[in-house]
Amino acid sequence: LFEIVNYIEHYGLKRGQKADGTYERTLPEHSWNNNNIVTNLFLYQLQRHSDHHAYPSRPFQALRHFDEAPDLPSGYATMLIPALIPPLWYKMMDQRVYQHYQGDLTKANILPSKRAKLLKKFGLKDAAA
Repeated sequence: LFEIVNYIEHYGLKRGQKADGTYERTLPEHSWNNNNIVTNLFLYQLQRHSDHHAYPSRPFQALRHFDEAPDLPSGYATMLIPALIPPLWYKMMDQRVYQHYQGDLTKANILPSKRAKLLKKFGLKDAAA
Protein backbone atom coordinates (compact mmCIF):
# COMPACT_ATOMS: atom_id res chain seq x y z
CA LEU A 1 0.00 0.00 0.00
CA PHE A 2 2.82 2.38 0.87
CA GLU A 3 4.52 1.84 -2.50
CA ILE A 4 1.29 2.29 -4.46
CA VAL A 5 0.64 5.59 -2.68
CA ASN A 6 4.26 6.62 -3.32
CA TYR A 7 3.74 5.81 -7.02
CA ILE A 8 0.52 7.83 -7.11
CA GLU A 9 2.15 10.79 -5.34
CA HIS A 10 5.04 11.07 -7.77
CA TYR A 11 4.06 9.49 -11.11
CA GLY A 12 5.83 11.15 -14.03
CA LEU A 13 7.19 14.05 -11.99
CA LYS A 14 10.88 14.89 -11.79
CA ARG A 15 13.06 17.53 -10.19
CA GLY A 16 15.39 19.35 -12.53
CA GLN A 17 19.11 18.71 -12.35
CA LYS A 18 21.40 21.71 -12.03
CA ALA A 19 24.65 22.22 -13.98
CA ASP A 20 26.72 21.03 -11.01
CA GLY A 21 24.85 17.68 -10.95
CA THR A 22 22.77 18.41 -7.86
CA TYR A 23 19.00 18.58 -8.02
CA GLU A 24 16.82 21.62 -7.53
CA ARG A 25 15.09 22.10 -4.20
CA THR A 26 11.93 20.03 -3.79
CA LEU A 27 8.94 22.23 -4.60
CA PRO A 28 5.15 21.76 -4.51
CA GLU A 29 5.07 20.91 -8.23
CA HIS A 30 7.10 17.74 -7.58
CA SER A 31 4.18 15.69 -6.24
CA TRP A 32 0.51 15.15 -7.02
CA ASN A 33 -2.20 16.56 -4.78
CA ASN A 34 -5.94 16.37 -4.42
CA ASN A 35 -7.61 18.97 -2.26
CA ASN A 36 -10.69 16.96 -1.26
CA ILE A 37 -11.49 18.07 2.29
CA VAL A 38 -13.20 14.86 3.43
CA THR A 39 -10.43 12.60 2.15
CA ASN A 40 -7.79 14.90 3.59
CA LEU A 41 -9.43 14.65 7.01
CA PHE A 42 -9.46 10.84 6.87
CA LEU A 43 -5.88 10.62 5.56
CA TYR A 44 -4.32 13.29 7.81
CA GLN A 45 -3.79 15.77 4.97
CA LEU A 46 -1.82 13.16 2.96
CA GLN A 47 -3.20 14.61 -0.26
CA ARG A 48 -1.45 17.88 0.49
CA HIS A 49 1.77 16.00 -0.04
CA SER A 50 3.36 18.83 -2.01
CA ASP A 51 3.45 21.07 1.04
CA HIS A 52 5.18 18.28 2.95
CA HIS A 53 7.81 18.07 0.19
CA ALA A 54 8.41 21.80 0.18
CA TYR A 55 8.30 22.21 3.98
CA PRO A 56 9.05 18.82 5.60
CA SER A 57 8.98 20.13 9.17
CA ARG A 58 5.42 21.50 8.88
CA PRO A 59 2.96 19.47 11.02
CA PHE A 60 0.37 17.51 9.05
CA GLN A 61 -2.49 19.55 10.53
CA ALA A 62 -1.06 22.70 8.94
CA LEU A 63 -0.31 21.36 5.43
CA ARG A 64 -1.59 23.68 2.71
CA HIS A 65 -2.78 23.43 -0.86
CA PHE A 66 -0.62 24.98 -3.61
CA ASP A 67 -2.12 25.98 -6.94
CA GLU A 68 1.17 25.18 -8.74
CA ALA A 69 1.05 21.56 -7.51
CA PRO A 70 -0.41 19.18 -10.08
CA ASP A 71 -3.85 17.77 -9.22
CA LEU A 72 -4.98 14.18 -9.36
CA PRO A 73 -8.39 13.54 -10.91
CA SER A 74 -9.59 12.11 -7.59
CA GLY A 75 -8.39 11.41 -4.05
CA TYR A 76 -5.54 9.05 -3.21
CA ALA A 77 -7.91 6.37 -1.91
CA THR A 78 -9.88 6.40 -5.18
CA MET A 79 -6.69 6.42 -7.27
CA LEU A 80 -5.53 3.10 -5.76
CA ILE A 81 -7.69 1.08 -8.18
CA PRO A 82 -6.49 2.75 -11.42
CA ALA A 83 -2.89 2.51 -10.17
CA LEU A 84 -3.33 -1.28 -10.09
CA ILE A 85 -4.65 -1.37 -13.69
CA PRO A 86 -1.84 0.09 -15.83
CA PRO A 87 -3.82 0.82 -19.05
CA LEU A 88 -6.43 2.72 -17.03
CA TRP A 89 -3.75 4.54 -15.02
CA TYR A 90 -1.84 5.65 -18.13
CA LYS A 91 -5.05 6.81 -19.78
CA MET A 92 -5.87 8.94 -16.73
CA MET A 93 -2.42 10.24 -15.88
CA ASP A 94 -0.23 10.58 -18.97
CA GLN A 95 -2.28 13.52 -20.25
CA ARG A 96 -1.96 15.20 -16.86
CA VAL A 97 1.83 14.77 -16.89
CA TYR A 98 1.91 16.21 -20.42
CA GLN A 99 -0.19 19.20 -19.35
CA HIS A 100 1.81 19.77 -16.17
CA TYR A 101 5.01 20.08 -18.21
CA GLN A 102 3.20 22.07 -20.91
CA GLY A 103 4.09 19.51 -23.55
CA ASP A 104 7.80 19.35 -22.68
CA LEU A 105 8.16 15.68 -21.78
CA THR A 106 11.94 16.06 -21.46
CA LYS A 107 11.10 17.35 -17.97
CA ALA A 108 9.01 14.27 -17.11
CA ASN A 109 10.18 11.14 -15.36
CA ILE A 110 9.60 8.48 -18.02
CA LEU A 111 10.63 4.84 -17.81
CA PRO A 112 13.23 4.56 -20.62
CA SER A 113 11.59 1.46 -22.10
CA LYS A 114 8.26 3.35 -22.38
CA ARG A 115 9.69 6.65 -23.65
CA ALA A 116 9.21 6.11 -27.39
CA LYS A 117 5.62 4.91 -26.95
CA LEU A 118 4.70 7.91 -24.78
CA LEU A 119 6.29 10.42 -27.13
CA LYS A 120 4.45 8.81 -30.06
CA LYS A 121 1.20 9.03 -28.11
CA PHE A 122 1.58 12.82 -28.02
CA GLY A 123 3.00 13.15 -31.53
CA LEU A 124 6.46 14.15 -30.31
CA LYS A 125 9.91 13.24 -31.66
CA ASP A 126 12.60 11.86 -29.37
CA ALA A 127 15.39 14.43 -29.26
CA ALA A 128 17.70 11.87 -27.61
CA ALA A 129 17.39 9.43 -30.53
